[in-house]
Amino acid sequence: MKVYTKTGDCGTTSLIGNTRVRKNDPRIEVYGTLDELDSFVGLLKNLPEAFTYRETLTSIQKDIATLNTVFAADEQHKTLFGIGSERTLWLEREIDAISAKLPPITEFLIPGNGYANALCNVCRTVCRRAERRVYDLELTPAQATAACYINRLSDFLFVLGRELAEND
Repeated sequence: MKVYTKTGDCGTTSLIGNTRVRKNDPRIEVYGTLDELDSFVGLLKNLPEAFTYRETLTSIQKDIATLNTVFAADEQHKTLFGIGSERTLWLEREIDAISAKLPPITEFLIPGNGYANALCNVCRTVCRRAERRVYDLELTPAQATAACYINRLSDFLFVLGRELAEND
């Protein structure tokens, strides 16, 4: 099977369900940004400083794949995909566990206190961009739940960046 189909050569692409949309459709922007985030998280989890969190970051990557389906489905298929609110609760527990180990914030934090911290902040800002793109859409219930997860994910990446800076 060939990787290229030539069907996108005129500026359109297919959603799940084969509905064709322009490549700059807001849904494409959302899952394209999530795809970018997934790539950076993949890089992050391979840093020696982040090995302790490798399993957590891999789980997040699986969640990002699910998020992509939530935004990539056309109208006929939009109810087939979703991420449960329990995943957002899981992220909150992860955030709380890391935060409990960190000193209080007493000043603005500048990204780049070590390579791992810098990369966490790249991930966080890409995640925030994905979240902004989400709100370009009229959200389905599944997309609204996904938006909560994305918001919490950026919080997780922030505290993980702090943790990795503390251990750098």
